Amino acid sequence: MKKDLALIATLIIIIGCAGRARVEIGLNDETILAPSGTFGDIGIRILKIELSADDTYNTIWEGSKLLTVPIQEHTFVSITDIYIDISPGTYKSAKVTIDSLWYVQQNINKMLSNTDLTFIANASFGGIVIEDGDETKWVINIMSPNWFELDSLRIKPGHNPFEGAALKVYY
Repeated sequence: MKKDLALIATLIIIIGCAGRARVEIGLNDETILAPSGTFGDIGIRILKIELSADDTYNTIWEGSKLLTVPIQEHTFVSITDIYIDISPGTYKSAKVTIDSLWYVQQNINKMLSNTDLTFIANASFGGIVIEDGDETKWVINIMSPNWFELDSLRIKPGHNPFEGAALKVYY
């Protein structure tokens, strides 16, 4: 009888833990040829993160998080602050909703957008595969050189904020 109860308890624990993985999601602005020196930060208030495995987005995080991301640096700035549970699978993109965007450097604080904005960060090579029990950090590279003009402190004409954003595993 004790063996049967122990087996049932073990199965319940295994079943309860099956089919889950953990991920922490953050931002950076890594570029291949990042110039030396810091040019300031991009300030963002994030409201929601959604992930897609099959063109259907599921909300994995919701709140109100104010972040500053150093321009053209690979520093990981966490959105979630902790690992959160997701289902194993192959994730193709992340959709991020923000409500404000600005540039900050010493005494400069320039608003770039104060309206709700949604952007998509795509993963390359068919997506990011996460298996049962995995624990990883993912980073959304905001790709500021694609859309932000440092000389004028404006969004480049004809471009959108976070244009070309990429979703990657952070190492």
